[in-house]
Amino acid sequence: MTPQPLPTPTIERRHLVACLVAAGREPVLSTATQVTEGLTVTPLQPAESGLALMQWRDAVQHQPFFLGEVPMARAAVALVNHRGERAEGGAVVMADDAELAQALAVLDAVFAQRWPGVEAVDALALRGAQARDRIRAVRQAGLKRTRVDFALLAEADEDSEAQA
Repeated sequence: MTPQPLPTPTIERRHLVACLVAAGREPVLSTATQVTEGLTVTPLQPAESGLALMQWRDAVQHQPFFLGEVPMARAAVALVNHRGERAEGGAVVMADDAELAQALAVLDAVFAQRWPGVEAVDALALRGAQARDRIRAVRQAGLKRTRVDFALLAEADEDSEAQA
């Protein structure tokens, strides 16, 4: 009897944390609690929060400069199941919330190894991705309203010159 293939993820792992954050803090914390039942959680990097200096590059000369400080939390964990199998995950989030970073790291580990509970992580990430898409659509609509068609301005100048 061959083992059934694991379900393929609907969200890429590199987008997982952003999608989970968009789904909301409380659902992330409760899902992390749910999926860690029966697992041993060992911090590889204790969850911590604070400020991080954000570096950027200017658009003209591409020189780095410091934009300012932003709140940052990060964590890394190892999960061990009853068979001794190990999964590792980590998260860095732009928030002053070490508990959230810890929960995100747990969900990342479950997602990476496709362990039991991954369906809940997938569903939560998908809900967050949909929230991100709605926000992106609102922003795009706002940008579209601010576009200027300079061809219309040129026509207006030609009309005013013709009348003069």
